[in-house]
Amino acid sequence: MSERRIPRKRRGQRHQFFEADGVDEVLSCVLRLTSEVSALSERVFIAERVLEKQGIDIGIEIERYQLTDADETALSNERQRLIETVLAQLGASSSGSEAIDSDSTNES
Repeated sequence: MSERRIPRKRRGQRHQFFEADGVDEVLSCVLRLTSEVSALSERVFIAERVLEKQGIDIGIEIERYQLTDADETALSNERQRLIETVLAQLGASSSGSEAIDSDSTNES
């Protein structure tokens, strides 16, 4: 089964649902953030269940963990990706391109 990608460009004009300028774009940002938070929450929930089955109290381990320089770099890169993904929603209406990329839903 081949992986189907969501097209990055839309044909024609985007629909505008609210009369005030910028409201649709802000709503798109909120929806994108909600999608990101939902995906991350699901992964954290599953990770906690898996670790509990292994007898690991993840809460205590998280508090004890010291971030390395590599960890800081990885977190910074992910933060930048999220910011770019969300802000792309603001430019999507003016350029006509879709900011939804199937890579953002792939698990790392």
